[in-house]
Order: sequence, then C-alpha cells, then structure tokens
Amino acid sequence: MKKISLIIMLCFCLIEITAQSYEQQYIQNEQIRLANVNDTEVEIDNFISQNMDTYDFTEVTNNVNQIKDENDQPLTGSAYQNALSYAKKERLRNFYFEKNPEKLKLYSARILQQCVNGGFEADGGSTFGYSFTSNQIAAPAWSAFNNNPGTAITPGPTAKATLVDNSINDPIVGIPRINNGTHAIRLGNSILGNQGDFYFVTRMRRTFVVNENSISFAFALVLENGGNSHVTGNTNPYYQVRLFNSNNQVIFYRNVMANPSNPLFTNSNGVLFTNWLCENINTARYMGQTVTLEITLSDCGQGGHWGYGYFDDFCGFDCPSPAFNPSITLNPLPSGCPKFPLPVSGNITLPSNASFTNVTLQVSDMSNNIITTKVINAAPGGFFSTNLDYSDFYPSGSNNNTQFNIRGILNYTINGVTQTLTVNNTNPPGPDVSFKNCPTPCYEEIVFQSDQTINNSVNYQASCCITSYSIINPDHTVNFKAGYLISLEPGFYVTGYNTGLFHAYIERCDEDNFSSRIQQDNSKNRNEIKSINSDVKISPNPTSTYINIEPGKEKVISWDLYDRSGKSVLRGNSLQIDVQNILQGSYVLKINLEKRHISKAIIIK
Repeated sequence: MKKISLIIMLCFCLIEITAQSYEQQYIQNEQIRLANVNDTEVEIDNFISQNMDTYDFTEVTNNVNQIKDENDQPLTGSAYQNALSYAKKERLRNFYFEKNPEKLKLYSARILQQCVNGGFEADGGSTFGYSFTSNQIAAPAWSAFNNNPGTAITPGPTAKATLVDNSINDPIVGIPRINNGTHAIRLGNSILGNQGDFYFVTRMRRTFVVNENSISFAFALVLENGGNSHVTGNTNPYYQVRLFNSNNQVIFYRNVMANPSNPLFTNSNGVLFTNWLCENINTARYMGQTVTLEITLSDCGQGGHWGYGYFDDFCGFDCPSPAFNPSITLNPLPSGCPKFPLPVSGNITLPSNASFTNVTLQVSDMSNNIITTKVINAAPGGFFSTNLDYSDFYPSGSNNNTQFNIRGILNYTINGVTQTLTVNNTNPPGPDVSFKNCPTPCYEEIVFQSDQTINNSVNYQASCCITSYSIINPDHTVNFKAGYLISLEPGFYVTGYNTGLFHAYIERCDEDNFSSRIQQDNSKNRNEIKSINSDVKISPNPTSTYINIEPGKEKVISWDLYDRSGKSVLRGNSLQIDVQNILQGSYVLKINLEKRHISKAIIIK
C-alpha cells in the first residue's frame, strides 16, 4: 500500500512540475504581452499627436455640443474645452484600433490553460492524455483522407506511434525530432521491409475542454514521394488533422498530401519534408465545450511509400506564423490628392489545399459605411490589381465626405467550405485616400437631372458645360464653374434663405485639377466663348436607333457621347450616330466643331 501511495505521489509531483513549468512560461508570455501594451500606448500617443490637427472632428464636436452640465446647461469655458479635448483623443484612439485591429488582442490576457503533458514531458516522457490507433488498410479499401484506423496500439520504439527524444535528429532528413523540451511523438515510420508493413494508417486523439480562443501545436512532416501517378491519383502519403465537437461532428479539418509542387515541402532524394511548422485552429465558438483533436498519418495508397510526422507542444503554445494561414496585403497608395484612375494592387497567398474565389475591394467612409464594392476575379501569381475612379468614392456626386479607407477581402474555399480573410488598410495611420484641401474634380460635362437634388455645400466644375434641372436645397454654398456653358433649365430652383449661397460663372477648371475622369483640352480660354445659339441640330431626340447631326454652316470635327456620370460611352466623327446598343437613359452629346464645342442633351429610349 505504501508503494502504491509513493507511486501516486511521484506521478502527482511530476505532473505538478510540468504544470508549474507551463505556468512559468505563461507568466513570461504575459510579461512580454504587457511590454507590448506599453509600446502600443506610446504608438497611440504619437498617432494622436500626428492626427490631432488634420482629422475631421465634426461629428465629435457636434456630440460634445449636446452635452449638458449638472444644471442642464451647455458646457462652456474650460469644461467645454476639456470635454472636447478628451472626446477628440478618444476618437483618435478608437481610430487607431480601427486601423490596427491586431493590436486589440494585446489588451486581453491569455487564459491560463489547465493543460498538462502538451509536450509529452510528463513522467520524464510519456503519452499521458493521448490515445492511438493504427491499421493496415490495403487497396482498394484505402481512400485518401477517408481512412479510419480503429485498432488501439501502445506507442513503442518499433510501433507506428513512437515517443522520441532529442538525443538524435531525424535519420533520413536530419531535422530535429522535437520542437521544444526533450520529447515529442512520431506517428508512422519509414519501415517498409516486408508486406506486413505496407498501407498503414496511424491516428492520435486528444480530448479536452476548450478554454482558449484558439489551439496550436507544432509539427514536422516526412513523406516519401510516390511520383506523378501518386500525385494525380491522390494516393501519396498524407497528413490530416480534424477537430470534433461533443456530438462527434467535424468542425475543422486540414488535408495535406505529399506533392512536390507544394511550397510547404522541401524535396530531398524523393522525400518531401518540412521543418518544424505550427498549426492554429480557431476555437472561439466552442469555449467551454468538450472537443477532440485528431491527427492522422498515412502511408501511400498503393503500398510502396511511407509517411510519418513529428508532433509537439499541444499546451500553451504560441503559433505566430501558422503554416497554412492565407495572407492578403494591399500595396501603399500615393500620398496627397489622388490621381484618377487610381490603381490599387496587392498580393495574396493561399493555403496549399485552397481554391481562389476572388478578392473583394471595399471603399468606405470614416464611419465605416461601405461606399463601393469591386470584385477582382483573377490573381495570377498571387498578384491582383484594379483601378478606382472618382465615382467609386462619390457615386452620387460630391458630398461632405473627404476621407476614405480601402479594405481588401480574400475569398477562397477549402474542400468546398468558403473562407475569408480581410486586410483593413494600405497606408500608415490616417485615411487611405483623402480629398481634404484638394481641388474639385473637373468633368467634361455635368448634367443634374430633376431627381438629383443638391443637398450639401460643394463646388462643381466642368471644362465644357453644366446643365441643371434640379433643386439646390437651402443653407448650402454651391458653386457652378464651366468653361463654356451653364444652362439652368426648367425645374432648377435655388434660394438664399438664411445662409445659402449660389454662384455660377464661366471660367476654366482649376489648373491643379487632380481627378479628371475625361481628358479635357486645357488650351481653351474664355475669349473663345461664343453665343450658345448654333445652327447645329439633332434629330430625332428622343431616339432608340440613330442620331442625325445637322451641322448647318458649322463643320463637325468629332463628337463624344457621355453618360450622366461623365463617362464616354461612344465617340466618332460621322454625322449619323448608331445608338441601338446604348442603354436607355439621359446622355450628353459633345460636338467638337471647327472653332468651338457645343453640347446637346440626348434621351435614348
């Protein structure tokens, strides 16, 4: 009885030592985390200082203006200034984390996982807490990623599951057999000496209660390459990891088959191997639930090639760069006022067993409202690109928003299951694209239809003409500037009620115009402006087939047909225009005459 008690006490002491070692590592990691928090606070202070004079605090100021003191009176004096200063700093602090969401995790302490023997170190090296099965599964029963060995085995030196130490490296490829500590587990082996050793599939399982947002472990694979026929036939040795919930439903899985084209592997004399890598599995949805982690190693399906892998660190292991994690990056955009078209590009990497779907770009304002979404369906060599236009930021015309962010979302599938990954910014702290203090874009033509009410203060300029059938709401300052013609048609209405102002004047676009959607002729000057009366006639209008230009005494050089956004949809120099393939709607026909330009409103029905 004393002997049994002594053994129990020794086992308890060894487990306690292992737990203490893990707790010491946990404390060290927490000290590192807190040091990173301090560094982040310095970054935040610098970020606030850099952006305090340039960030748009209109919303913040409006909110502070609504605050009342204890007497239900608006704040004044130092109380108001202190509240405003605090609110501005808090807004910039929040904005910092919007731009750097990965920093948020530094402010949450990791759960101290009550896990022992994650590194197979208990009792001087043991497999306590794990179960093992192995079977010989010969063709045709062998099926890639669908083999289920059910015979329980005990790990041993010649078994298909072996506890290994750090006394030697792997005898075939020379990599260390352990990742941390002095022990690890090997599943499978390289023994194929007789028919009895072919076709083996070996499995390890560990059941535990989830108390962390993710679980990680380290692994290294050594798989013999069976050649092209095995690759195309999916019969090479493979590695598989699956996670089951308490109802035995698969909630995560990863399948990796030996393939020389997979960059994960190094090819050495017909053996495909990896150095020590790590796997990270998101378990945030299963907090407090019992799950089972299952790892499988299989020889090839034709009986002539082996496969094995080493596994370590199942408790409290930090996996900073998971082997199979995808990535997406956006290349920095030029600073200053944007030039259009604005090229946006980036790079992606996919897990080895993933299929690319698309990259989705989102343009959002500073309140995180999505303004425009663009889908990129190709990324050759992992590179993707597209162009953004002014209308991608202002699809309904200019408004008070001047700063925007660009978000890239990588969409892909693994075994038919849709996955996504998001990158939130391209540039250093601050908006990705800013129109602050930038001149108004200059269009060739601008036409405001009756349903396009102008309800904010804004400047519009066009190198040719501005035509308006719309209303300008009160209390706004609106300027129309055109090089040739401003036409205020029936339906146009403006009032100077209260503080409203409206100016319309003939003048060239600003010389430092930054975002012309349509190439304009900057050689024009105000002395060239002539009477808007013209001998040129257009018929029929509306039309659904052809437009006939009757030049009278004028000489037509060329013409351009623009849609309501200012985009050229057709151009030519004939006196008859075929519009049968043009969508129904309102258009502007700019006719380039020998000495001037004229514009005509066209309706295609």
